[in-house]
Amino acid sequence: MYCPQCRVEYRDGFTECSDCHIPLLAGAPPPEPAPLSDPALGLVVVLETNDGIQLALAKGLLEDAGIPFFVLGQIATLVQDVDPYLHKWVRVQVPRDREAEARELLDQLLVAETSPDEEHS
Repeated sequence: MYCPQCRVEYRDGFTECSDCHIPLLAGAPPPEPAPLSDPALGLVVVLETNDGIQLALAKGLLEDAGIPFFVLGQIATLVQDVDPYLHKWVRVQVPRDREAEARELLDQLLVAETSPDEEHS
């Protein structure tokens, strides 16, 4: 048993992390994630969101365009699946040489989500 947020391991019989107050997952924690960014990979963040629908749409757009991407904070989405009231932020990264194309695609997504009422406020 382990906490998906802080990665602390617990003995069998525990059901909730005493620090994070979220349900524990069975098994051992996965290996430590890679650092948030690796300059050698030349990745740039093109989207930060805590909206699961927006993330799914962004991933679909990037996949359809053939743009490789990485989502930082994936473990956060697992926690959110357990407790939908936890709105964890994730970052979508793409290779630097595809940044302009990715931003153009994602800008269309962000504009489409803005309602006319919000633009006039």
